[in-house]
Amino acid sequence: MRACAEDLSYPALALWLRRKSSVKTGQAAQDMRELFRRMVFNILIDNNDDREKNHVVQMDDTGCYHLSPAFGMLPTEQSLGFQQMRVGVQGTEATLDNAISEYSLFGLSRDEAAKEIARVARCVDGWEAHFTATGVSTSDLSQLRAQLDRPFLRNQRLAW
Repeated sequence: MRACAEDLSYPALALWLRRKSSVKTGQAAQDMRELFRRMVFNILIDNNDDREKNHVVQMDDTGCYHLSPAFGMLPTEQSLGFQQMRVGVQGTEATLDNAISEYSLFGLSRDEAAKEIARVARCVDGWEAHFTATGVSTSDLSQLRAQLDRPFLRNQRLAW
């Protein structure tokens, strides 16, 4: 996908997937929904390194494109309050209200988008239990807690 910097956005990528992915198999709808979830996840973990090069598509044997498995989705710990790619009507502002503002461009109803946000928010809210269970050190947990549970992010998760 080649575009001018101002055109790079999650909604534009969703529309591109709608045009280039298989509608017959449902892959387009599946990828658009997944892209929406990834956008929400990036907002909630403060991953603002979500530029276009971190969103990869693959071509299948039929010539249709689909999202590759996610990668590089980590907290950047910069607390900037914006994403690299446009999220919604408020531009790159890293809020869930902005994320849901263009829900229809992801092929979702408002209710479906709200449910996806709630689903991702619940998942992110369990970050500490998950990391503890997988052996993340106490010092790393403390550093992550300062970032992921700061009011700007925590309040957004809990509101959904």
